[in-house]
Amino acid sequence: MTTASEQLTIARPPALAHELTEEQWAAFHRDGFLHLGQVLTEDEVERLKQRADDLAAGRVRNDQVLLQLDTGGAYEELPEAVEQLDGTTRLYRKIQGLEFDDEFVHLVRSPRFFEVCARIYGPHVPLSIFRAMVMNKPAGQGTVLPWHQDGGDVWGLDREPLVTIWTALDPATTENGCMECVRGSHRLGLLTDFGSTLSEEHAAEHCPPEDVVPLEVPAGHAVLMHNWLIHRSGVNPSPIPRRAVTICYLDGRTRTVHTGTHLPMVAGAVNPAPLPYVRELTAHAENLSRAASDREVYALSLQAELEKVQAAYQAALAEVARLTAERDAVPAGAGPTSPQAGPGQPWATRARRLAGKARRRARRVARKARRRVRARLSRVSADR
Repeated sequence: MTTASEQLTIARPPALAHELTEEQWAAFHRDGFLHLGQVLTEDEVERLKQRADDLAAGRVRNDQVLLQLDTGGAYEELPEAVEQLDGTTRLYRKIQGLEFDDEFVHLVRSPRFFEVCARIYGPHVPLSIFRAMVMNKPAGQGTVLPWHQDGGDVWGLDREPLVTIWTALDPATTENGCMECVRGSHRLGLLTDFGSTLSEEHAAEHCPPEDVVPLEVPAGHAVLMHNWLIHRSGVNPSPIPRRAVTICYLDGRTRTVHTGTHLPMVAGAVNPAPLPYVRELTAHAENLSRAASDREVYALSLQAELEKVQAAYQAALAEVARLTAERDAVPAGAGPTSPQAGPGQPWATRARRLAGKARRRARRVARKARRRVRARLSRVSADR
């Protein structure tokens, strides 16, 4: 699989004679889902099932693939996906990142699936992948997936995904926890900006039992689903697992809202350059970083200057203390003058004046230096 960071031009395979009829497209637009029929042979199904189990058990390693354990508990309490599960368990729930797997990539790049995407997104539109993963409901277990829609702000994309193709690797039946959907619910649009799980109120309003349709799918067959279609699935009480490959295709020009980057490309070409506003923001951030670094150096130099001034101030205070001590040591009524005193000026009086002058000067210098350094430090902090 070639990613957007490596190469952003991928040729489309030639079109095949699998085009859907207008009646089928009308049914899809009415219902929000459409059975596409068989897309994998029996041998291909067995090979992909074995590959999924090998990835989950660690017999095959792929650094770009993540695995999630099925705990059989509440959906909200599922563990995070990890690079490797403990032991050789088959109690996995999800294997994601399969757009980077040598076996599953052939299904991801199916020309038949590309034809479907061309009809929905437009034949000129390049295609990328939001996710390609195996979803599993282990035999006798599984996690209840509540009513939800596959879209909204939670996905972190700058435009809505519209195409998901779900391919059964095991027969999906009501007995082993097949998907259920609300026919035509995609025409409601997204019920919330955030998307994902429906609230209890929305589920009660939009998912009446009489409108719920089980999506039973034979192994090797696929279902096209609109991402806004409301759907769910239950547990699997049967003795056989229910594994399926789900692939969400995007308009290849889609970018993530957090980084502005494209997602892994599978067909067509896009311009990998950042959007103009992203380039401007990046340049502005770099300029701010450089300015902050320069101000940091300047602030440290001011701090050093302040320390020097404070040392001079302490020296002046020491000199004042020395002069004061000398003054206090002169006995009352001692000689009228000192050899160092001015003409007719008592030594003690001159010492007091010199000490006071030194003290005042030292304090003025220190106050001025503190004000200057604090003002500059404040400007540095405000600019960060």
